[in-house]
Amino acid sequence: MIICLISGFLGSGKTTLMIDLGKRLGKKGKRVAIIVNEVGEVGVDGALIDAYGLNSVELTEGCICCSLSGSLQNTLRVIANDYKADIIFIEPTGIALPSKINGIIRTSMVEHESKLGICVVDAFRAPRIYQEAELFFRRQIEDVDLVAVNKMELVSPEQLAEVEELVGRLNPKAIVLKMSAKEDRGVEAIEVRLVDQMGGRA
Repeated sequence: MIICLISGFLGSGKTTLMIDLGKRLGKKGKRVAIIVNEVGEVGVDGALIDAYGLNSVELTEGCICCSLSGSLQNTLRVIANDYKADIIFIEPTGIALPSKINGIIRTSMVEHESKLGICVVDAFRAPRIYQEAELFFRRQIEDVDLVAVNKMELVSPEQLAEVEELVGRLNPKAIVLKMSAKEDRGVEAIEVRLVDQMGGRA
């Protein structure tokens, strides 16, 4: 089983990317489960995900890296034992930090072969978010394996290069991929990375 954490600020494109990846893997015969935690939008993401035939679980009334940490651990165990998922996507709120969620996963006692952390960055809003919330922006990026710079269709090549350079400075070890979830560009490259993480079994 693979656990894939998809983080990022609200509106960055996390849900769109997650559903696209889930559909692609589902078509390849993989059992995909999705855990959603979006404070203030109860039911919206879960209903959207279920419409695509993916198995989803909503955790509400709190943040999975804080007050709902026990719920996340229990949910992971149920999905692993009862649903027998091949891959679990976790989409936290836009305010959750990947490092905290990684700690919860480690202590959940759920056996998984590997984990992939993806942070979705809005290319259009990234410079402003970095200027207004530098520490939080940095902490969202520094603990992930892959950064998906989304909404590339909204910026110039020069602006896109600046965002890529910023992300590279904040996390030199991360793979940085450009994408447009709206235009379905670049998602396949992320799928390939995820398949590699799964040992080529997808």
